[in-house]
Amino acid sequence: MTLETPMNHEYFMAGLSVLHLRFIVRTESPIVFDAQPGTALRGALYHALREHYCSAVTGFAGLNHQKECPVCWLMAQEDDGRGRGRNMPRPLTIQPPLTQQFRTGETWTFGLGLIGRAQEILPYLLRAVQAAGKLGVGRGRGTFSLRDIEEYSPLLDASRSLQENHVIRRATLHVTPLRISEAAALGEAGRINLKLLSPLRLITQEKAIRIPALDILLQRLVERMQDMRAYYGTEEAMPERDQWIALQNTLCTAAQQTTLAFNDTQWLDIYSGSQRNNSLSPVSGLIGDVRWEGPSVTVLRPWLLWGQSLHVGKDAVKGNGWYRVLN
Repeated sequence: MTLETPMNHEYFMAGLSVLHLRFIVRTESPIVFDAQPGTALRGALYHALREHYCSAVTGFAGLNHQKECPVCWLMAQEDDGRGRGRNMPRPLTIQPPLTQQFRTGETWTFGLGLIGRAQEILPYLLRAVQAAGKLGVGRGRGTFSLRDIEEYSPLLDASRSLQENHVIRRATLHVTPLRISEAAALGEAGRINLKLLSPLRLITQEKAIRIPALDILLQRLVERMQDMRAYYGTEEAMPERDQWIALQNTLCTAAQQTTLAFNDTQWLDIYSGSQRNNSLSPVSGLIGDVRWEGPSVTVLRPWLLWGQSLHVGKDAVKGNGWYRVLN
């Protein structure tokens, strides 16, 4: 496959990058999360952003509020023309801690992924993390303080502190199409292992998939990539809709030619509460280790490397659909 080939990921994802951030925090009062900490972290960040930066909190926000307000642009945009619903996918992912309880004085980390143009509002998010720590998270609103901010590359498994003398340094470890290609070339031929770190919730025909299905995963991933490229990319020239459909069909066919060689996943039943709606919604999904084998893995690897940065499936903004490609 060359760069001129319509199925090449560099063609489809031109102008899109992902910046991964890690926040190293210290527990100031005991923190107890529910089964999916990402939902609490997302809620705390949203409230901190809204309280400090959203003009709609105090009154009329203006006709172009969603375009002008960094909070609503990031967390609450709608598009009446979307074929898959009005709510646009958020250009933000959360990599939650894999532990649910933290004692006073304990240090722990969580991550945020900023997709495409969302990187422009990095200063707001850095302040929001500090504010969220003071507001508190989880049951009983345990508090934390920010100790360090790192950028991180899942492709290189490398990190670098962004703080230097109270100044934020320029990030350099972005996930880009070129770096995806470089990482894909190093992968093991004929097999690919994924570690599902947070619940992977894939829906097809209105039913949740409880056994890992690579073709369904790639269907949802291509849909997400198309949206991210359209709404948050920096390149004006976009692949045509027919090209995205052809891509999805090609990748799904390749996925169906692989074998599920190892499956050590389990289904977690988890629900997320909404104070605004006073309701519960499922954020359940699969976690664990899975491996697929077959010659077509080579074709699929770059796309699955994109997935580990973009997340896939339902509730990515709450931390779901986070996985690592292990080889």
